[in-house]
Amino acid sequence: MSNGDISSDRMHLSSKPSKIRSRNKRRILRYLSERRSTVSEIANATGIRVPHASAEIRRLRNDSLLDSDMPSGSRGARLHLTEGGWAALKSDELALASEATPISHEDGEYCILFRDGPNLLLGLSRLPDSPLLPIPDRPPGGSGSIESSSGTEGVPWSWAVLMERSPRWIDLSTNEFTSSPPVYDKGKIETFSESKSIIGIIRARLLDEERPIAIAPGKWFLGPAYRPKPPLPESSMHRGPWVLAKCHEMSPDIRPSSAIAAVVSEKLPRSMLLKAARNGSLIIADLSGFESYGDRLPIDSLEHWISIAHPRLSEAERNRRCQALKDRILGARRVRTEDSTWRRFRQDWGNSEFSSSPDLPRLLNTRGLGKAASESLTRWALSNDENLPLVIDIPDGISKDLASSISTSPNVRMVMMEKEIATFSGMDRIIVDPMRPLPWMILSTKGGREVPVRIVDPVLHSPDTHEISASKKKHFHITNELEGLVSAIDDKEYSSMVRSAISQYPEGNEDWANRMEARYPVAAWIASPPRSRWPRWQRLSSRLNPEWLSILDFDHLPLEGLSEVADLAPQSVLDVFSIEFTRLLRADQDTALRSRPTIDPRNATRGSSWVASQLLANSAWLPEALHEDLIDWSLEVWLANPPIKSINTINGLMWLLSSNQENLKEKEIGILRKILSKATDLSKDHDMSSWATLNRVTPKNVTPSFEEIKQILTNMPLDWWAHISSDLLEQMLQDDKAYSWLVSNRISWPAAILRPVGSVSSFPFHRSIKYGGCSSAIRGLLARRIRGKEDIPWEAEPLVDLLEALDALNEGRTPKIGKTHPMAGWLAQPSEKWPEFNLKEISDGDKNVMERLIMKLSGFHQDLVSKSTFD
Repeated sequence: MSNGDISSDRMHLSSKPSKIRSRNKRRILRYLSERRSTVSEIANATGIRVPHASAEIRRLRNDSLLDSDMPSGSRGARLHLTEGGWAALKSDELALASEATPISHEDGEYCILFRDGPNLLLGLSRLPDSPLLPIPDRPPGGSGSIESSSGTEGVPWSWAVLMERSPRWIDLSTNEFTSSPPVYDKGKIETFSESKSIIGIIRARLLDEERPIAIAPGKWFLGPAYRPKPPLPESSMHRGPWVLAKCHEMSPDIRPSSAIAAVVSEKLPRSMLLKAARNGSLIIADLSGFESYGDRLPIDSLEHWISIAHPRLSEAERNRRCQALKDRILGARRVRTEDSTWRRFRQDWGNSEFSSSPDLPRLLNTRGLGKAASESLTRWALSNDENLPLVIDIPDGISKDLASSISTSPNVRMVMMEKEIATFSGMDRIIVDPMRPLPWMILSTKGGREVPVRIVDPVLHSPDTHEISASKKKHFHITNELEGLVSAIDDKEYSSMVRSAISQYPEGNEDWANRMEARYPVAAWIASPPRSRWPRWQRLSSRLNPEWLSILDFDHLPLEGLSEVADLAPQSVLDVFSIEFTRLLRADQDTALRSRPTIDPRNATRGSSWVASQLLANSAWLPEALHEDLIDWSLEVWLANPPIKSINTINGLMWLLSSNQENLKEKEIGILRKILSKATDLSKDHDMSSWATLNRVTPKNVTPSFEEIKQILTNMPLDWWAHISSDLLEQMLQDDKAYSWLVSNRISWPAAILRPVGSVSSFPFHRSIKYGGCSSAIRGLLARRIRGKEDIPWEAEPLVDLLEALDALNEGRTPKIGKTHPMAGWLAQPSEKWPEFNLKEISDGDKNVMERLIMKLSGFHQDLVSKSTFD
């Protein structure tokens, strides 16, 4: 029933309103108030058996409540309500509405006036914001009050779809249909007096038709305080990478995870759908009413077009003609093309412009293209695995094989067609809502559920922030420092915008980010697509904490600006950059050429020193032609402002020197002096300072202090100090303060100490030093400290394994299973006694022990076997 039936002239019933007592009568009258139908259609729609429906319809006709567009008894006659039928239906609704007294004046409350199966008649206190309403299974008052319900605990909720465009308002004091009441304001007495007796009624239908609801008619309630279970399947409609629509403020954004089939013919709804699907996609469609221009067409699409244009030619001939056509279009060289091919090309493609750029297109306009050209663009898009998710305009007369390819492609986001096509019947579907104006449309799932949804405008829509799913959180490449920055935002509105941005990371939303940039720079930065993040940083760098650089996408960063960025980046960001820059350097040798700053070493900045350190660290992967520049330029620039983490740089430098044996000793001495000279100016936690300390104590006649030992063990790689490991451990076991630190820091002592006598040191610039082997005194020192004690901390487990290895050797037995590595005890046994370890046994545990086992390097020597006893 529309407002037009009652709003133009108010209706007053002379007699008291009365309910319709017959269920079948009410069902038929309600159904015919929406449409004209035949007897069989009425019976099928209302669930009444045909004989019962026919008998009830006969009675209604006799009572002059129904009439037909054909004489009585005619087959196929369509029935409709008479004036009396409308009056009976209105009288029934007035009677039902009177049961909702007293009328609630709490904003947004509503009630159930009547239920017949899935069909509801609802009473409203105000116009609802959405055509979906949550309905509680039982009264949400008392201990299970709406305020204390979470939507998933306490009161369960289901969903109802409004079956009319707007409510009909009734003044119960006069039994008149009237206009909507003014918004009730508790501070104004006149709004109370005007709205105290007005109720809105509207028909609705439960989505879960068999859902039990135990609420008395006229019982008013509010919607849930927290989100109930959404009306659409969560796995298929709320976990996708893009936002299509919204159905209710208490339901998450609709993010389809599979392809959507849009059946629309008008330009306006097509334009709205294209706008919603645009973010992070490739659109192949007639862009009329959406965009004036598209991108240049991919030249490789001609490979598909030539097969359509010349299906009878051999493959070799098609390839020849296609290449000639490409050369002519791109102007690469003067070449002759076959007249028939060129004529067909001009006919299908017109004046289209093509590109051979590796950059992926975003908008391909099919307006003005021939059928073969449009089809070839679609086939190209489907065949290219690197393309963005596809939005495809399906032309009339599409071939069955192409339609099948589109429907089965996992990279299709949406297909648009003017009418139903059977091939796409298995997809979730969206159509124009016949009852509500745009942007409302109807989403129909594969399971048969139909829900009205509001298509979002990505520029105006702030993505859902109620919950950020675990999957989104997992993909958020963010440091602990950034998480602290987000939580430190006090402004609630700003914080909400940042959470919206996080929900769009990492795909991003360019339009939304542009809208946020002026007021919410952090939100704009996070929501930027990878391609546009670098230009946005250039605009916003002065307004953002440098910690945010950690989410900068290296694949879209102009490497010429890397030193500029590194100059600002804190250490946490440089750690992330190091991983990404290493990946690029090892994948493409030209990366080093593009990233090398053009700067004199005397003017080196912090950023250029970091780039130089990374080039040195990866010298083994760089072209040999750059080696001389690395030693001359990179070394000087690195030492100008050496990054705090320089271990990999020193390793790379040693490889670089060893690869060129000419004057090696003289070069090493000169470089060693430069590093030592620079290290004196650096803080104790700097890698080069720790390296200089280790360099000083390496000679046997120098005893390091406890602080120096901590510095070496904490900052230096194990292999660098393994040549003095036995001396360091023996010294620490004899000092109570050092021992307390020792058992609080987990260090792989079995791998460090149980090495062959005479092993060559890995310490840079001192690789001629040889290891003297494990001291025989260590077993006794360890036994006095830890044997028999039960409260050994987890950090001290390597010491337990070392003692067990030495005990097993001296007691002539098989080592027990180790705590840090099951086979750790075998490192003290002669290698000829080792069993044949399989890969699974070796790889399960401490990686340093694993490395010694793989190389079959035993730390056994005869002095480890002692005949003496110790306390």
